[in-house]
Amino acid sequence: MDARAARAYLKDRRNVLLVAYDGPAAVGFLRGTQLGRLDSSRGQMFLYEIGVLPVARRRGFGRRLVEALLRYCRDRGFQEVFVLTDPRNTAAAGLYRSTGARPETRADRMFVYRLRSTGLAGRRPGSGRPATRNLISRSSDSSRQGRRRDRGGPASTPVGP
Repeated sequence: MDARAARAYLKDRRNVLLVAYDGPAAVGFLRGTQLGRLDSSRGQMFLYEIGVLPVARRRGFGRRLVEALLRYCRDRGFQEVFVLTDPRNTAAAGLYRSTGARPETRADRMFVYRLRSTGLAGRRPGSGRPATRNLISRSSDSSRQGRRRDRGGPASTPVGP
């Protein structure tokens, strides 16, 4: 990852970057961008990219990344999260289906998660702290739990084995 590009990306509060850890090693990430709507004050999130290292695949990291993004968006009153994928990418399509997304098109290119707010009514999407600093970890390393990645970000989200 290019550090300068990452800093520029994170300066935009509409951007979300989640990182999955296996112990001290980063093994996956998810990034998305908040979009406004013309028909509703509730925003939508575009899940732009998700990746997990080959050695860490099929161990739940992708699922945990998607679930963390969905929690973030529900808590902030987003209307939906959507993601585009190549219909031949059966692993990605399977991940999206298994985490609650439904195909929006016949070709299964766009999957949509319809969200219900979790009680933060009245808050505009993105009005809280950005999720650009959330962490997901399978480590039982207690030094990571509850630690902030950097100033202003929410506490890390430890995920047990």
